[in-house]
Amino acid sequence: MNIFSKIARTLKKIGTLVWKALDAAGAKGLTDEVLQLAIKWAKVAAGKQLDNAQRREFVVGILTAKGIPESIARLAVELAVQAIKSGLKEV
Repeated sequence: MNIFSKIARTLKKIGTLVWKALDAAGAKGLTDEVLQLAIKWAKVAAGKQLDNAQRREFVVGILTAKGIPESIARLAVELAVQAIKSGLKEV
């Protein structure tokens, strides 16, 4: 299942600008796999003695080292953090 269809159900009432931004992110490389990877590493980072900004940078660094563009990595990390906070196990 596409990440955007899941987000669509959740955010259906938000304007078209959000959808255009998510569509652009998908075109640039934001996929279920990238988000799952971000969730995995965000959970690892949560166990480290770092502040929140350092945890985010830790995960962004891992994702960019795997060839994911930095902007997509940062978006994936923020989505991962929100997924973890809301209790989502996997997207």
